[in-house]
This record gives sequence, structure tokens and C-alpha cells, in this order.
Amino acid sequence: MNKQRDPFSAKDKGFFIALIVCVVAVGIGIWATLNFKNTSNLIPPEYPAVSEDVFSPKTPEPSIAVSPKTPAPSASPKTSPKSKPTTFMWPVSGDILVPYSADALIYNATMADWRTHPGICIKSDIGTGVSAIADGKVISVESGGMSGTTVKIEHAGGIVSVYSNLADNVKLKTGSSVEMGSLIGSVGQTSVAEAGLDPHLHLEMTLNGKYVNPLDYLPS
Repeated sequence: MNKQRDPFSAKDKGFFIALIVCVVAVGIGIWATLNFKNTSNLIPPEYPAVSEDVFSPKTPEPSIAVSPKTPAPSASPKTSPKSKPTTFMWPVSGDILVPYSADALIYNATMADWRTHPGICIKSDIGTGVSAIADGKVISVESGGMSGTTVKIEHAGGIVSVYSNLADNVKLKTGSSVEMGSLIGSVGQTSVAEAGLDPHLHLEMTLNGKYVNPLDYLPS
């Protein structure tokens, strides 16, 4: 019998085997390449660095003691001026010859004219003692002029009393202190502007430099 001939020779079989091996090798290489790319994209997540201070105990900061503030010394209270006297007395006793008229003109018989009269004229005999109407200090003693011998006394509260037409024998000096009722002089006849009147004491009062009516302060 004739033997059937193998269509593939040993040489052909070796070629196909080699080809299959190459195909498999190429396939494995492609798979390995693709697998490597996929795994290289898997980047592990980054975690924030943990400071060593988290685990190391913190030393507490020393507290600063705040001492209580010492209150500033308050300003010393201002010394208030002395209050005005609560009581006054009449310097002499007698009727009012000429009233107070600091704003309106009245007729002056001695000078034969019209003028203001910023005080009162109290009728009193010549030589009658004149008393201080309140405690105070003598600020001036003047003689001569139209008002005659005049004594000015400063009292508390801005009040000044003025005694005119005194006799010219006043013993007080500027700066002398007087008490209410102290004798400051006597009624005279030294005023030129009021020489035509009966003997009298001319009394004026001012408050902070402005004329005021003595009758508003003297007891009624």
C-alpha cells in the first residue's frame, strides 16, 4: 500500500510553531504594557503631614497677671466763694430822705439838676455813730470829692457797702477787718452833692460791681 503523504512537512510545521510563539509573545508584551500603564495611574492619595506638635504636649503660656488700675486721684474740689451774708443790719436808724433810683433820674435840689441816685439817704443827726452792715474788710477810705468822706467795705458773696457823707475823723484803714455792728465812723456833713439835705448818711450797695437797692438787703 502506498503511504498517504502529509501535506505539511516538518519544515512547514516548525515555521507555524515559530509564528504562533511570536504571536503569543507579542500578545503577552502588549498585555504587559497595557497593564503597566493602568497600574502606574494608581497614585496613592496624599495625606497631610502630621506635625510633631500634635503629639508633643504644649507647654502652657505663662499668664500675665493684670494688676487692677489705681484710680487717678480726683481733682481737689474747687473752693467755692463764700456765700453772701444771710443777715444785714441798718448802719443808722432814721427815715429815708432820698430813695434808691439807679435807673431813673430824680431831681437833686443841691445841684439843681436831674440825676440818678444809686443809694439811699438815711436821715440821722451829725455825730451819730455809723455801723458796718455785715462782716467784711475795708477796701478804701477816701475823703473830699462830691460824696465827702467815704468808706467802702467788701463783704462775702460779691457785696460791697459804701458809706458816704461821714465825718472826716474816720479811724479805719484800708485792709482793716470789721464785724457786723462795728463802728466805722460818724455822720458828718462832708458831701458837696447833697449838702442841701438834712444831716444824713448816704449808703450804697453793689453786687458784683452793679448797684443794688439797699432796701432789698436791709431788714424791714
